[in-house]
Amino acid sequence: MAEEKKAEGASATMSADLAEQEFNDWAESMGLEVTDESRSETDETVFSNGKKLFIRALSKGNAVVDDNGDFVYTVSKFSPEGYKGTDVKITLPPPRSLVAGGKKGNESGMQRVLSVASGMTGKDTGWFLNLALPDFKFFMGIAGLFLID
Repeated sequence: MAEEKKAEGASATMSADLAEQEFNDWAESMGLEVTDESRSETDETVFSNGKKLFIRALSKGNAVVDDNGDFVYTVSKFSPEGYKGTDVKITLPPPRSLVAGGKKGNESGMQRVLSVASGMTGKDTGWFLNLALPDFKFFMGIAGLFLID
């Protein structure tokens, strides 16, 4: 993997095959089931989308797996000043982030996903609402991986 990464400060890219292996390793370390034949069709769609976003980010150089095995995404140039170029480490979200705030039974699906995104990055939920759509979709897709039953 190290030989496929470029020098620090430049975009680091990797082959799609290596990116898929990185996804599998990362998912396993996060406690996510890579192969689960009992997943519902909806959960399989969420999983496939998150996996695709992860692999694309690594393959295109928008993300790296650092020396500690952490997944780090760099916010794209499409997001506003103060956001673009920000490196965001994605870690295992705490269990409290899996339960969105608000009155019981009144939380929306988007609130839950934003809560998980916040928990896995340490960013306030409102932070994501200021991103450009490609960056927003990336974080929501990765957060969705943690909401699959």
